Amino acid sequence: MSRLRIPIFFDYASTLCYIAWRIVTPLEDELGFEALWKGVPIAARDFRTKPGRVLGEHERQKVLFVAAETGVRVAPPTIWIDSTLALQGSEVARDAGVFSAYHDAVFRAAFDDGADIADRKVLDAIAESAGIDRAKFRAALDSGAMSARLDDHKREADEFSALGYPTFILGDFPMIGIQPIESMRLLLGRFIRQRAEEPQA
Repeated sequence: MSRLRIPIFFDYASTLCYIAWRIVTPLEDELGFEALWKGVPIAARDFRTKPGRVLGEHERQKVLFVAAETGVRVAPPTIWIDSTLALQGSEVARDAGVFSAYHDAVFRAAFDDGADIADRKVLDAIAESAGIDRAKFRAALDSGAMSARLDDHKREADEFSALGYPTFILGDFPMIGIQPIESMRLLLGRFIRQRAEEPQA
């Protein structure tokens, strides 16, 4: 029996999405679901998040509050990250069957190591460590082939009114933001049980 997939709209530029990744990852095996991460550039929605722009005090305090509430220790970057290429790379990794390895490494690089994930050399190294041929990865990014897929994700997110980061799609309901692991365990567990109890079409 295949695992229930729960779409999560996210961006590598969002510290809150990093916190969500840290909380969701251990819950996948525990609760028996698959997180289906779908990248949507936050800069496409809010001019204040333009790459290179200084993170506002309101945004910084929000991250610090959520970090304290969830117990995930992370310092938000001082400027907004340019995540465009990293997000395109995640789709290359998905097609190569190594999404998780790439996805995990990008989050670690950006928020644990403070690496510049807009740097192609950084992304090339991440892709190679995930099992993707560097030349093929670079060619895919150069072609811009994955831009259309990110556009599709944005359209899908808009249809669900998934306007925040991260947004979990629980059936037809968008749940925006991230909560402590105990709360997420209850919320996701209840949704999974409800889905299991639904009559099969």
